[in-house]
Amino acid sequence: MDALVLLLLDIRTQARLSVEDVHELLKNGGHFKGQLPARSTLYRKLSGVGLKNERRLVEAVIGVCVPDDRRTKALRDQANSLLRQAWSEDAEAEAPEPVMAPDDGGSMAELVRVQRELINVQAQLAAALQTAAEAEKESAQSRALVTMLLVFGALGRPEGSDTSTRTSEGPFRADSEMAQTELQAQLTTAKAERDETNRAAQRRPAETEDLLAAHAPDSAGPTDFPSSAPAGPPEWPTTRTDPVDRIALDEAPTRRTGRVAPNATAAPVEREAQHGAVSSLERQTHERVRTLEQDPELAEVMAEMVRLDPDGSRMGSVIDGAGRHLLDPVHTGRYLWSQLTKVERVGFGAAVHQRMQRELGLADGLLLDFTVAGHEVDVKFSLGNNWNFAPELQGGLCLVVRADDASGLWSIGLLRVRSELMRAGSNRDGKRGLSAQGRNAIHWIAHDLRLPDHALRRLPVDVVNAIFAKTSGQARIEELFLRAQLTPVTTADLSAVTMQADGVKRAREARRRLAEQGVLVLNGTRPLDIERALGLGLPVPAPSTWVSVRLAPAPPQQDGSPTIALNGNPWCVARPGDPKVALPAAALT
Repeated sequence: MDALVLLLLDIRTQARLSVEDVHELLKNGGHFKGQLPARSTLYRKLSGVGLKNERRLVEAVIGVCVPDDRRTKALRDQANSLLRQAWSEDAEAEAPEPVMAPDDGGSMAELVRVQRELINVQAQLAAALQTAAEAEKESAQSRALVTMLLVFGALGRPEGSDTSTRTSEGPFRADSEMAQTELQAQLTTAKAERDETNRAAQRRPAETEDLLAAHAPDSAGPTDFPSSAPAGPPEWPTTRTDPVDRIALDEAPTRRTGRVAPNATAAPVEREAQHGAVSSLERQTHERVRTLEQDPELAEVMAEMVRLDPDGSRMGSVIDGAGRHLLDPVHTGRYLWSQLTKVERVGFGAAVHQRMQRELGLADGLLLDFTVAGHEVDVKFSLGNNWNFAPELQGGLCLVVRADDASGLWSIGLLRVRSELMRAGSNRDGKRGLSAQGRNAIHWIAHDLRLPDHALRRLPVDVVNAIFAKTSGQARIEELFLRAQLTPVTTADLSAVTMQADGVKRAREARRRLAEQGVLVLNGTRPLDIERALGLGLPVPAPSTWVSVRLAPAPPQQDGSPTIALNGNPWCVARPGDPKVALPAAALT
């Protein structure tokens, strides 16, 4: 049964589908006619609990994860073989074993001897525990004595004073030179430990700064901190930029989600030559160190969130999945968040909350939403740029999430909710939004990362209208592939265009029919299609994503354009003036 579980896990991993995505595809596909198991049940089944009785479920999961018919059949045969093997192993395990007559052979005497030895060991263990407790008590008394010695030493007591001359009312009395020597040795040891602790404390800021430098925003990623700091006393991190920092940022090589950091190992003179007397990055680094030292809980939660989702892909999938769930494209044909009703937009945060907890494996909090790195954290989601905080959240940690499908960007940050960061006004529930200072105080974990792309969101309005003007789902999906060439098409796009549960099946049919017009439909799950995309110099489509491109026979005079071989003849990406030529049958393999 373990082999079957690993097989299904490998299939889902290759398709890049979570259990929730599989459940959604099974529901939209109508495989069980109203008898589809719940998500929690599907989680248990796919982990192996009762899976050997679910042949139909296994075949359905393979069907929705694998678009290729031949590979689907081969995987189903392999899964059925593993199911039969599991049943045969269970039958052998349940076969009655012959009952043998008991033969003592001195085993009872051996058992009594072992039990006696066990009792002796338990007694020795109890004695050892008692000895350890007494030793700990004596150690505590010694530590208290050393502490008193340190206190008297700090008060300026002469080191050579005779402790034996003290009266019985003093804090302690040494009755012999041996006691004095022992106390002096303990004092020396305590001073050495104190000095070591002081050295460790002095090293801590440097180590913290090195740790931050290791995560410095020298490449694109969700761990980037804001690119500049406000004028005047710096507040880390911020989303404002002053004119000087903006100029420095524009002159540096940048990307959408990160920037190139200056050479932190250069000499001070060289760093000043790079960014002036004191660079913005250095100021921000010092502020980050200071903030982490002042609020270690915030630092631990930030580190844990980065560990759980280092590139932001998991949270991006969570937000996109919540939007798809609310849009319900199979039944509504909707593809934009702006098409949601007011009630659905209110429920967006709850959908993100649930999917975020399942995806990242976050535990429930006692008072707030989650427990992250041992600290309770609340979560606020917004389709805009502000959040409302209840009075009981004051002083607590809060993860703030925002997303916008119009720009295709999302962000997640961490905030210590404080009264001075809130606006003066409140609503009837006493909730208050962030002021400009509060928005600047957000510690961004991932800032303005891209949401998963969907073709219908990127196409012009007139093109989308032309696609939906077709009367049948098959015609609309073919029109989508014709008009959105070289644009990734997702399963959500297929569901919205067809308004049917069998969007993947219709995509396979469109692949066959469009080949007659010279259009090749590539799928990221098929290894051969991946090779063809690489051969044509095209971006490789992601799993469960389709990309269409029109091909034409390569001209005899090669101009260096990438080509692929179909039936032994070279084909290349068609130019606007090239005539339409049907693809050979090899293009459909």
